Amino acid sequence: MTNNYHSITIAIAWCLAWGEGREPRFPLSVLQEMRQALEKGEEVPEEVKLLVNQVQMLQSIERDYFPQTLEELKSKYPDLWNQETKIGLVYGGATKIKQYVFEAPKLPDIRGASALLDQINLIDLPAFFGIEPSLCDISPNSPDCQEARNWCQQVRQWLDTCFLAKANYPKFSEVLIPELIIYSTGGNILAFCPAAFVDDLANAIEKRYTERTLTANSCAVGDTFKLLEIRFGLLRDEGQHWLDWYLRQNVHTNPLVEAYFGSSRDKQTKKNKTVQQLTQAFKDRKNFNELASKLAALFQKRRNGNNGLGVNRSSRRYPPMYETHPYLIRDENEHRSAVIREDKLPGRPYLSESLRRKRIMGDKAKKEQESQWYQDTELERNWEPGFVESWVSKFKQFLYDSGREEEYYLGIPENFVIEAKRLEEIGKASRSAQIFPKKNLLKYSITSSI
Repeated sequence: MTNNYHSITIAIAWCLAWGEGREPRFPLSVLQEMRQALEKGEEVPEEVKLLVNQVQMLQSIERDYFPQTLEELKSKYPDLWNQETKIGLVYGGATKIKQYVFEAPKLPDIRGASALLDQINLIDLPAFFGIEPSLCDISPNSPDCQEARNWCQQVRQWLDTCFLAKANYPKFSEVLIPELIIYSTGGNILAFCPAAFVDDLANAIEKRYTERTLTANSCAVGDTFKLLEIRFGLLRDEGQHWLDWYLRQNVHTNPLVEAYFGSSRDKQTKKNKTVQQLTQAFKDRKNFNELASKLAALFQKRRNGNNGLGVNRSSRRYPPMYETHPYLIRDENEHRSAVIREDKLPGRPYLSESLRRKRIMGDKAKKEQESQWYQDTELERNWEPGFVESWVSKFKQFLYDSGREEEYYLGIPENFVIEAKRLEEIGKASRSAQIFPKKNLLKYSITSSI
């Protein structure tokens, strides 16, 4: 990907050029050519040049500029104000994470639940937009990288299958490009999207969590916004109040206004804020963060099961629930109906489908190749664990980005330094002080215990 400035420019230009319909305003080849041209700093196609100029004009607005009135904004940027094509913005992710991860007391199940959520957050959702895991930057020809690419391709095929396009319409995976993602970390994702696909993308995020985990809670919401709203926050068509309205004495002291823009009194001096302070408070609110705040409010509303979040989306009022029968065997965790008794595991436990998936992901994340009890079974063929990026690959990516591989490993072959799979291995590394010099022991023991 390019730097952040170019990524945002490409994302906004892509949404504007696509339009508000499910079929793009211009041929898909033109949009791809525009994206490549913006990425390389070259001339864009003539068909989309006007839209690209508007996006670049938006990006060129000085950071410190803020109009005193809306009339000033309209007169200074009439083309941006009159741009009617809206841009979609989607926010979503997992909720009640602790409830899902720690519902099982055993470490393999906790590790598996965490690995499963990490797979969705860091691999599956970015794969919607065509982004591959970071380890492919380090070793593009490695078996792990090939496995990751195959898994990402399966995810995009799943996306196209779940949201079938009409004849002659582009596939859903062709609508999404890497530059649309604003961020995708910490269990949440925020991304731009062509306006017609906002509900589809939000539904895809929720469906991916439910289909992969069965019991984990998730939520996703979206809305469409005008071009200028990306820079100056929410703008209503009529009756919009702006800075000149806010600075009136009987306005910024109103309790409702204070709840939105902040108190009109200084916390330290306990005196009324100056005009400069009030102006800064208004500016801090009226920017892109206001759009994110609106989505966060919609997120909480949908998470709580409320209606009124779009005519094309059903309510999430009823969470996943798996009924059981009083005479059926249940699992050892949440007493859900067991689907298998695994003889290859210690204690021959009964596992429900959700617990079985956690146990599989826990073993795969730990990379215990000798104990992959789930392989070559009918249950394994019905649900594929997919690619799991280990902590070691992420650490190697950090060393690769910082250029410190040679400094860190101190001549030890990189393939020799692997993660510890058991606590005994960490203890053995600590006892290596009699063999390795003290200067090198610390770095060796750390790398060998990752």
